[in-house]
Amino acid sequence: MRRTDEAAFRAFVVERQTMLRRRAFLLCGNWADGDELVQEALARVYVAWPRISLGAETAYTRRTMMNLYLNDQRRRRREVLTDTTPEPPANDHDHALAMTLNGLLADLPDKQRAILVLRFWEDLTVPQIAECTGVAEGTIKSQISRGLAALRTRLAEPPLTGAGAAT
Repeated sequence: MRRTDEAAFRAFVVERQTMLRRRAFLLCGNWADGDELVQEALARVYVAWPRISLGAETAYTRRTMMNLYLNDQRRRRREVLTDTTPEPPANDHDHALAMTLNGLLADLPDKQRAILVLRFWEDLTVPQIAECTGVAEGTIKSQISRGLAALRTRLAEPPLTGAGAAT
């Protein structure tokens, strides 16, 4: 950011900070969350400052605050606090299986592991994974194929026990 832009931004913040804090308090209902909202909004406005038209700074900041507030509220609405966990407790077999799968995934190259997690844990499609990672769809498909082949091979190997484990 150029020096004059930074000076203009600082002047804007000094002039409008009380109004911004009050608006945030009214949105959030408390000063702590309101101050966080103002801070996040000003950080985003600072980045966009050179692109904001003269005279549109207040409107841009207001819109940024509203978007941040609404996004936070949507996230909070999805969170439901309960006294019990939504899934049944894991038994020892589930824990052992999870540890085995975790160990198998840890042995894969980082990119293969990430792609398998996106595909089978996050349930993303190949085009979604390609968009997310910036890798071609053909590469995604080959990484999935190679990763699954490696996992199948590792799962088919008999576990080493007793004296065989030491060699």
